[in-house]
Amino acid sequence: MKLSLKVIVFLLPLVSLSQIKLTQEVPISILLDSINHQIIYHTSTSIHRLDISSLKIISSRGIKNPKPFGFSTILKKNKLLFLENNGGDILALNSNDSLVKIDNSDISNFFIGSNHFIRNDTIFKHGGYGYWTQSNFLTYYEDFTKEWQVYPISQKSEIPPDIASHVSLLINDSYYFFGGASINENESRVVTKLNEEVWSYSFKNKRWHLSGTFLRDHIIPIYTSFIKGTKLFILDEQRRIYEIDILNNSLTKYKIAPILYRFIKEIKPIYYKGLVYFLDDLGNINKISITELTKEVEEITVFYKNQNFLQIVLIVAFFSIVFFIIFYSYKEYTNNKKLKLLENGIRFKNKFIELEELSITIIRMVERKEAELSKVYDLVQKNHLSKIQNERIKNQFIDQINMKLSVLTGKKEDFLIVSKSSFDKRYKTISINKSIFGKLF
Repeated sequence: MKLSLKVIVFLLPLVSLSQIKLTQEVPISILLDSINHQIIYHTSTSIHRLDISSLKIISSRGIKNPKPFGFSTILKKNKLLFLENNGGDILALNSNDSLVKIDNSDISNFFIGSNHFIRNDTIFKHGGYGYWTQSNFLTYYEDFTKEWQVYPISQKSEIPPDIASHVSLLINDSYYFFGGASINENESRVVTKLNEEVWSYSFKNKRWHLSGTFLRDHIIPIYTSFIKGTKLFILDEQRRIYEIDILNNSLTKYKIAPILYRFIKEIKPIYYKGLVYFLDDLGNINKISITELTKEVEEITVFYKNQNFLQIVLIVAFFSIVFFIIFYSYKEYTNNKKLKLLENGIRFKNKFIELEELSITIIRMVERKEAELSKVYDLVQKNHLSKIQNERIKNQFIDQINMKLSVLTGKKEDFLIVSKSSFDKRYKTISINKSIFGKLF
């Protein structure tokens, strides 16, 4: 008994329960009437108005010819209207409490999965699917003709994808959407191509703009959502709540509040002056402070990868590849114009001469600086021959190298030159003729 009492005391600050249960009627939606400080509760057969503070029913109005499903309630100029979700019908209650059609349109099953919003007392719809086609444009209800019209876009606008079942938000003069899906042209024209892009439409310049891409697996599938000013709050299937700030490109994930398990998927909550109003699993309209739902932050990340950033990355990557190709090509070009000493010879441009191992050793010995000529003698000498014969062999190796390099490069000058040592004139040195071959070797 004490435990139960503690639980009740704990829940009282969090939730205010409606005084009247409406479990006998099928709930359709709840709608905020901020002018009259009321909540409009639309059920399958009635319209109930509740005081926003006490949540007590102020008035109830039965619908004589109810259309229980497929319609959303909206307020336009403080007049309650019933907007068909999948089509273009707009209904209103007359003085006899009957629903009557007030539009002249004849649009049926073309707006499946579309989103609607009101801007400057004008009803808009965006996207939708029907008859194996899909929409990527905005439509609006024109009061003068009482028909739906396509809202214009600039010729300089980007073209958004066809979309349905997406999430959207109106902020000042811009409309944003993300998620949803498009028709997969490669299959049987069904809506299966998932959208991972964030788009915006500016009513000022009438242009669509691709803002970037988001990680849809973080928040989709969506259980329900509500709007708080310029922020969008989303509940995922695990009842974890996320706060999306599109203007500042941030996604805040909060730890699960237990009360979120009582939210109904089919009925979108509404936010008003620090409180979230929702229909619970018992058929009651409740309210809870937004701070109770967002007590503990679990993680803050960017919501989408900025399109400009992606473009910069692609541009940098492109020019890096081009630079690498140019650099590599230039390096190959310059290398081909130089003498390249290999294990079995020398390559120059597209030519190659084969050299003996001793000849290559001699060249490597003088590659960086001059060497004593006697070292060449030591390399080539044969013990069973006389000094004169070994001198002749040494000179033959030097002459052979010079001749082959002359043929290879087309230079008449000797590649290897013998001169007196700058330290001791009694000794001779051997070196590469740098004045002629220095740039090539």
